[in-house]
Amino acid sequence: MLKRLSVITILFAFLFNGIAFSQAKEMPTNIGLFGGLGLNMHSTSFAGSVDFPPYNISATSLGGFFGIIGNFPINETYTISGRLGYNSLYGQISSTSNQSTSTVDAHYDYIEISPILQLHNLISNVPVYFLAGLELGVPMNMKYDLTVTNPLQITTLTNVDVPDQKLTRIAIALGAGYIVDLTKNIFLMPEVSYRLPLSKVSNNADFPDWNISQLRLGVNLTFGLSKYEEPVTETKENYYMNVENPQISYYDEKMNPQPVNKIKVEEVQYTELFPLIPYIFFPNGASVPATDTQVLSAQNETGEFSISKLPPDAMKINSYTLDIIGSRMKDNKYSDITVTGTLNSKELKTNKKLAKERADFVKNYLVGNYGVDASKINSIGGGFPTKPSNKNDAMGDIENSRAEITSKDPEILKPIIISADKERVTTPQIINFNVGISTNDTITSWDLKYYQAGNEISRFDGEGMPKNISWQIGPNQLEDSQTPVDWEFTAKSKNGLSKSIDGSIPVDYFSFSRKKTENLPDKIISKFSLVLFDFDSPVLSEQDKSIIDKYIIPAISANSTIQIYGYTDIIGDPDYNKTLATKRAESVHKYLESKVKNVQYQIFGVGESVLIFNNNLTTGRQLSRTVQIYVVTPKK
Repeated sequence: MLKRLSVITILFAFLFNGIAFSQAKEMPTNIGLFGGLGLNMHSTSFAGSVDFPPYNISATSLGGFFGIIGNFPINETYTISGRLGYNSLYGQISSTSNQSTSTVDAHYDYIEISPILQLHNLISNVPVYFLAGLELGVPMNMKYDLTVTNPLQITTLTNVDVPDQKLTRIAIALGAGYIVDLTKNIFLMPEVSYRLPLSKVSNNADFPDWNISQLRLGVNLTFGLSKYEEPVTETKENYYMNVENPQISYYDEKMNPQPVNKIKVEEVQYTELFPLIPYIFFPNGASVPATDTQVLSAQNETGEFSISKLPPDAMKINSYTLDIIGSRMKDNKYSDITVTGTLNSKELKTNKKLAKERADFVKNYLVGNYGVDASKINSIGGGFPTKPSNKNDAMGDIENSRAEITSKDPEILKPIIISADKERVTTPQIINFNVGISTNDTITSWDLKYYQAGNEISRFDGEGMPKNISWQIGPNQLEDSQTPVDWEFTAKSKNGLSKSIDGSIPVDYFSFSRKKTENLPDKIISKFSLVLFDFDSPVLSEQDKSIIDKYIIPAISANSTIQIYGYTDIIGDPDYNKTLATKRAESVHKYLESKVKNVQYQIFGVGESVLIFNNNLTTGRQLSRTVQIYVVTPKK
């Protein structure tokens, strides 16, 4: 039995392999007649009392079946099929031994009740259905005739009841059929199925292991009870997609877009201050940080972590927050911190203990990987942050799933400063890529790549119709050459369309030696980012004021030009965010001007029109709530 079941399972796995959904065709409820022939396969091991040798015997014979059938569709895929009929499992079993032939004519007739599940529309454009269910049989006639023939005599026993016969036959039904529409509501369905018995014919010791399986070949003729309507065939559109040449631009001093005709790469003395976000972000419901926002260097990387080896990239720097704090506490053994775990609005209702688990994760990481004295870390389980992000926005509320780190020692959370006498910076520093797509299809994804000398230097991708794609070119990201920057943009649609366009932007490279040879002016650039603006707030924090006092004011000379750019994340209305960004820039300008008066200030409220960081990530949105300050000082 197990061998046969394995064969049937393999057969059905083959039939279902490669299934493709197509235009669904749902039949109406229908009833009718079924009938056909069955190949009855008897498998026995008679014990010998009926003049058979005591060993296994198998035999096959033909029988017939007929009855009534009703099919009741649930949807275009599933149909419940009920069957009531009469089935004959007749079989003739013979065995010869010692010049004696014994023949049993077994008559096993029963009323069949079969609940079946049919699966339709599984193979593209083919009206085939598959079936699986049970066959329940109530025996009506279980008798046999025995004839024993030997050279001396013929012995016959007729109409003998099978002893200890089972009162119910149970079998598994598996098969497939094909639908032929004779009319809109009359259906002819040839069908093949296999009945695998789960019950024996008899419990008698003389009839052990008498099983009867059946291979059926039949046909169903049914009539619909409701009007059948042909499925509506959709007319497939001729989809098209055109990608227009993009507008590649930058914002001038008056925040007006200007075309990028070339990128100027210049060697300068450069300093950049990168803020350290004092938050460790966690996925919803988790007590381990999100891997896309926090790298656990001490656990995952070989070699000792070093702050001096961090790249000049704000996103990457802030993915090492725990390791930066661990290194600093290792060097400042008397410093202490407080870690407060917080929750988003959903977690507050379901798992308040999660806040303490988040704080404890931070503490255990610092103690276990950097040997920080546990008494120097106070871990607290809080609730909603005291200064939360927008809980009514999904992107904002997930930012509230975090651990907040505070310290009385300013050295622990101070910004990262990277300075060099020879850095390559670009003008413009931010390039906006706006592309128009005309299509009668749906844009599912897009991809923008920038190359120089065949090497990919930056990449952006997204879903849906692309908006303004901003590229903030980092220091030393472009080569020290006149090699142009190549770009390639690709869009893909729901129905398989793909369109790519490409182009180049010239590069003009100015080294120190070229500027000296051509007697061109040189300059010192210092860039500072303030990131502790609270959500939806233009108020300059005390910590940012201390950064201005300690780092920015000393970098200003009498001939410096101070450019102040205000930014926001993408949460909220764009016009409102532009106003908020302007207020943030003006707050910084007001404070700076109170300290340094006789210099030139330029103020720009950018808002979210230029995304300087990836706003799909919590860290990127936090870094976008910033004011960036450029102190540009000509060299004498």
